[in-house]
Amino acid sequence: MVDQANLLLLQIIKTPSTRYKLIPNQYIGAYNVGFMPQWITREYLARRGSVKFKPEQTVAARCPLLGYALESLKIDGNYMPKGLLQTNLQLEVGEEAYDKGAGMLMDFFSQELEQFQAQDLCSEGKRIIKCFFDGGSVDDYSKLI
Repeated sequence: MVDQANLLLLQIIKTPSTRYKLIPNQYIGAYNVGFMPQWITREYLARRGSVKFKPEQTVAARCPLLGYALESLKIDGNYMPKGLLQTNLQLEVGEEAYDKGAGMLMDFFSQELEQFQAQDLCSEGKRIIKCFFDGGSVDDYSKLI
């Protein structure tokens, strides 16, 4: 598995112009949305080309593993509700439940990353895993690659 992780990380590093988006399906916080986020994102990116969000358009997610969240998003003249972009702002979720879910995600990653702490893991991978176990922030992760 370490070999595959090294290959994937090398591919990411060698293609810096490729952008990666983490898009939820089924649920965004408390709302059952099915695959609508993927469809909206695909349509948005098709219309806007390879849009790159400016730093002032994003905010660090409360859970560093999730990277950045959008402050706002306008599609066809309508703004997406901020709770769909930052689920901790949903009244049905709130910060306490968000943080509990983030803790579950962190626990899962903690268990899974143990198997990658091997001698043959590339140095970039080791730095990413160290950042995780050191409780790195979104900015800490951004500086790694």
